Amino acid sequence: MWWHDSLPSKLFFAFGPFHVYYYGLIVATAILVAVFYAQAIAKNKTKLKIEQANELFFYLVLFSIIGARFYHVLFFNWAYYQHHFLEIFQIWQGGLAIQGAILASIFTLLIFAKKYKLAFYQLSDWLAPALILGQSIGRWGNYFNQELFGKPLEAWYAIQISSENRVVGFENFTYFHPTFFYESILNLVLFLVLYFLSKKKLPLGTITWLYLGGYSLIRFSLEFVRIDPTPLLFGFRLPQLVSLLVILVAIIFMAKKFKPVK
Repeated sequence: MWWHDSLPSKLFFAFGPFHVYYYGLIVATAILVAVFYAQAIAKNKTKLKIEQANELFFYLVLFSIIGARFYHVLFFNWAYYQHHFLEIFQIWQGGLAIQGAILASIFTLLIFAKKYKLAFYQLSDWLAPALILGQSIGRWGNYFNQELFGKPLEAWYAIQISSENRVVGFENFTYFHPTFFYESILNLVLFLVLYFLSKKKLPLGTITWLYLGGYSLIRFSLEFVRIDPTPLLFGFRLPQLVSLLVILVAIIFMAKKFKPVK
């Protein structure tokens, strides 16, 4: 892979004091693709008015970014940010936790559905494929930021990490698992599964919990490879425990919805 023998630049371009970073550009692109895809299929999935849809997208984007940032700050690196408070707002430097974004999006969608007296699962089933598509694209921001890579690896597809970005304890290694790439591909596969299933008549909530359970399974598996610092509980990384909880709830939901008729 091209990343094996080259190091990416974080900066896309600069014009005087104005700087555009790859991370922010990719995250913005992921959001736009997700929104455009959701808009493209809205007619067949929901009865939202254009004004309502625009309002929903605005709040979903806003609060998902806020949720992703504060989840990362509070649960993954509070020891640092409590002494560098202003850096909390420097999201272009990286540090967005997707599980925080998903949690914030769920709360936003619940409030929106209640406000307009809409079915939550109708909205979430509509948006789930768009969200995982955006996640697949957004993971490439981790490549340019040289973050969230996996254990040391000697292979043609291993990613080269610069010395200043290596995790403590792994300073003497150069090549690592490209976990951002693994997740991007797996997210794309999950998107395709949800895309085809969404064309079938399934009970409300099925697409939502397939997305939540499917992504959680992906995240749970990849956490065995990742080495970025994260809290440990009962021998598991925090994202793994959160993922296990979501997988369990998803299994319970599916078991109830698809219970065989006696």
